[in-house]
Amino acid sequence: MAPRRTSVAVLLCCLLSAVVRTGDEAEAAAGNPAQGAGVVLEPARQRLAGIETRVLEAIEYRPETRSLGRIVDIQPLLDLRSRYRAAQAEAKITDAALRLARKNRDRLASLHSEAIVATRELIHAESQLAADEARAVTARQHVRELQEEGLQVWGAELFKAAVAGDSRLFDDLLQRRRVLVLVTLHHDQALPADASRIMVTRAGDRQAAQPAELVSAAPSTDDIVQGETWFFHTDARKLRTGMRIEAWIPVSGEKLSGVVIPRSARIWHEGRTWVYLRAGEDRFIRRPVDAHRDYGDAWFVEAGIEPGESLVVQGAQLLLSEEQRHAIPEEDD
Repeated sequence: MAPRRTSVAVLLCCLLSAVVRTGDEAEAAAGNPAQGAGVVLEPARQRLAGIETRVLEAIEYRPETRSLGRIVDIQPLLDLRSRYRAAQAEAKITDAALRLARKNRDRLASLHSEAIVATRELIHAESQLAADEARAVTARQHVRELQEEGLQVWGAELFKAAVAGDSRLFDDLLQRRRVLVLVTLHHDQALPADASRIMVTRAGDRQAAQPAELVSAAPSTDDIVQGETWFFHTDARKLRTGMRIEAWIPVSGEKLSGVVIPRSARIWHEGRTWVYLRAGEDRFIRRPVDAHRDYGDAWFVEAGIEPGESLVVQGAQLLLSEEQRHAIPEEDD
């Protein structure tokens, strides 16, 4: 009977050890309720399930808000430039004619005072001078009107660049190396005074956005949004005239450090958002993501998940299902 008593004692010790271990695990979970329990999945099953991970990199993030914009057709500005240059040329011609008419009138007036020319010639010269003065005034007025039109529609910076003849920006716009972007802020937004650069993209993907440089404030606003409007220019790349884009506007000079969590990594469970992180070759742990900032379709997370950790970007839902399956006790248990 002794061997049998010994076997029973060993079995009792094993059961007691299992109870203690289970209690310790429960106590650890209670001490860190934000931490998920985790799941073990062999590498072969990971490959079969399509589990993919990515090592998180640290990024700097400046708090932003998202706005809308469009790529502007500059053809009306080209037409205005053409009319303005023609008006300038006409003004120069009329000024030259006016100077010549004035000299001719003065010469004839001198000769008339010496009784060398007839009064009729002097009267004709004065009439010509008056006509040339009127044409010169009209030409100069036309130039001013076109300037005012340019300021009202395009603003001083763009109009000046268009008519200057030596503007690098306007040359880039003409050659389609750059495109002009009109960004409309929401009615309660304002462009920070130090915001000389924003990020824009046509795809709505913040991580694929490209920088756009400030040109100037735009004179008119959008009929619907009724917010501030600003002109920017950016690399043409795949952007085309008339395209709608999204723009990310900095709200302050503060820079934060953290990581980016893509949409595919996030799962919803028990009223919270979670992600899975690789804790070993075959082990994954679940961690909550409570505080975040929008980063396009992704999230910027400042705390709780560190750079260098390996994030599950594909298959997180399957890991959750696996974890839940193991959490359900077998009937024999």
